[in-house]
Amino acid sequence: MSIRHLSVSVIGPGHLLNGQANQDSVLVKRVPNGWLAVVCDGMGSKPHSDIGSRQACRAAFEVIKTVDFNIESKSLIKRIYQHWLDSLGDIKASDAVTTCLIAWVSDEGELRTFQLGDGLILTPQQATEQLDTNDFGNVTTGLGKSKQFSDWQVTKQRLKVGYVIALMTDGISEDLNQGMELAFVNSIVESTNGKSIRQAKAWLKNEFRNWGTPNHTDDKTLALMVLS
Repeated sequence: MSIRHLSVSVIGPGHLLNGQANQDSVLVKRVPNGWLAVVCDGMGSKPHSDIGSRQACRAAFEVIKTVDFNIESKSLIKRIYQHWLDSLGDIKASDAVTTCLIAWVSDEGELRTFQLGDGLILTPQQATEQLDTNDFGNVTTGLGKSKQFSDWQVTKQRLKVGYVIALMTDGISEDLNQGMELAFVNSIVESTNGKSIRQAKAWLKNEFRNWGTPNHTDDKTLALMVLS
């Protein structure tokens, strides 16, 4: 199973105005047993949230590229969290709080998702399995703040050719009308068909910089994987 992917992160007008860095980070990479997409959104009130989000993406990749796809969820989360803590050096975790959204696709067409904090992981079907979840798992929490496995939303699903997986920060998801998320993602897929990765990224960055919601201020980050 092959993957067509696209990832873009654009700094929000609010951070530009205040001379702040983009608090979001994104990564889409091949791993030995499939593909990995990670989107993280640093908590803007924390002084090193941009570093926290960047290191969280790297931690997820560094751990997942070394483990079996069927690793137990709690073990994987613990390893990623510890790798993230170690990567911060002298920075306090509480000063680098970040959300963490992970989508891991195996070469056999299985999908595992892991979400801590707000934002959205959009998949083409309802989860067939949910682990370690509660009803409040995606409300203002993140690495550096949460110490509970129950704060993570974890799913496992079976995929088919043509399916689209999208990960987005709340700078995007909160501005979409409820129920229109899939249409939004599909429109991006259609608009970037036939474009090179460079052309697709340039087009999408322009769309995000000219976002239709009045007075929007937040960073906007999206990762897409299309199975073919």
